[in-house]
Amino acid sequence: MTITLAATFWMNIKYGFNIFSAAHWAYLSELQAYRTNIKPDFYISLIVAIIIGLTGLYLLARQKMQTFFIEPSQMPPPPQSDTPNILTLNKPTKPVHQPIQDQNSAKPVAPHIDVVRPMSPTGLSRNQPTPNDTRSVPTPKPKIMVPTSSEPSHTAEITKILEDNGYIVKPCARIGKLVKPVVALSYDQTVWICSENVSTTDITDALQTMITVFDDTLGDSAGDINVHGCIINAPNTPENSDTISTFATLQEFQEFITTHPNNKPADYDAELFDAVSTYISTVTNYIGKQ
Repeated sequence: MTITLAATFWMNIKYGFNIFSAAHWAYLSELQAYRTNIKPDFYISLIVAIIIGLTGLYLLARQKMQTFFIEPSQMPPPPQSDTPNILTLNKPTKPVHQPIQDQNSAKPVAPHIDVVRPMSPTGLSRNQPTPNDTRSVPTPKPKIMVPTSSEPSHTAEITKILEDNGYIVKPCARIGKLVKPVVALSYDQTVWICSENVSTTDITDALQTMITVFDDTLGDSAGDINVHGCIINAPNTPENSDTISTFATLQEFQEFITTHPNNKPADYDAELFDAVSTYISTVTNYIGKQ
């Protein structure tokens, strides 16, 4: 158990990999199926943890097996008592006549009876007050319903704007604090993360999450994939940057995407782009389950 916990702690900190998660193993198998470059020390860490764990199990099992083989000379002598040995029970024994005591001289002894207190007929537990208990019973606090945001959702409209302009939209349930963001891929290998009514901090954290997964799985090739965030109706007053674009309304976002459609470049490689598209689908599916 110690080796398992240590290995889990190491793999989570070093590689962000949970060995108890079926989704993580499925994600690893998909990366191996597409022959994605994975750091060799990731496999070395798993092999070392398995070897140490099997060695520890062998040592524990070896100590218990030694206790089964005890030399006859090491066996303790049988206890000396008036109780006959279990091996001699089948041998005939002489009848033992007990003297009959006089009924007048012998005093009857009351048998010992363990009195079991019956349960309370009202079914009250120890923590519940009895009918005679005058202490006040705390009443449970009512749950306060937190009102959800009244801002309308335009996820379907954002998705349609991107698809109409040639972008490949990838389904994603969650990225960090973003719930159901619209993730799209362009032919220049740029991943677009679009959401509405969120702060620049939330969209920055989502972009950093994607970059971290790219670095952990692709290594030196992670720089070939770019990320860009789009915020519609941000609650604060952000400023546009190289990686984040903000729009006051959905109409402004549509005008921007219309002027920046996803057109195929002259050196477009269909096989390479299909591999990148499949990889992004795997990443969004993996992050959405976190």
